Amino acid sequence: MALQELHSLRISIRLRPRYAETDQMGVVYHANYLIWFHEARDAMLAALGVDIRAIDESGFAFPVTESQCRHRAPARYGEEVWIAAAPVIEDGQAFSVARLRVRYRVQSAKNMQILAEGETVNVMTDRTGRLLLRLPACFEPMICRINAARNRNFEA
Repeated sequence: MALQELHSLRISIRLRPRYAETDQMGVVYHANYLIWFHEARDAMLAALGVDIRAIDESGFAFPVTESQCRHRAPARYGEEVWIAAAPVIEDGQAFSVARLRVRYRVQSAKNMQILAEGETVNVMTDRTGRLLLRLPACFEPMICRINAARNRNFEA
C-alpha cells in the first residue's frame, strides 16, 4: 500500500542548534537530528491530544522500531531551524493499530532550505514489552483526529 502524509496535522517546532550539538566545524552532528525528530514527534502528539506522561504513568512504552534520516545540507550552530512532523498512514486504512509512522522535514528558518528529511516508526508495548495490537484509550483523541484527516484527504 502507498503511504500518505497527513499534511493537515503537520506541526513545526523551531530551535536553534546549541554548541554542544555540533562538531568542531560548527556543523550539527548527524545523530542530533533523531533527537530533534523526537522533540517534534512529542509536540505533534501533544497537539493531537496525547499526554506522553500519562502513557508512561500507565505503564505503556512507545519505542522507536525504525528510523531513517537523509541529510541534504548541514545545519549549523546558532542558525535557527524548523522541524516539521506529520503522521503518515497507509492509503485506504483507518488508523487504529498500535504503530505510528511520522515523517519529518528539517529546514533552515532563514531561507527554508531543506536540511534533512526522515521518518520514524513507533510501536506500543505493555509493561512486559509485549507488542499491543491496538492503541490504549489515552490515544483516542489522536486516533479520531487522524481518521478525520484521513477521511478529508480521501474525499478530496
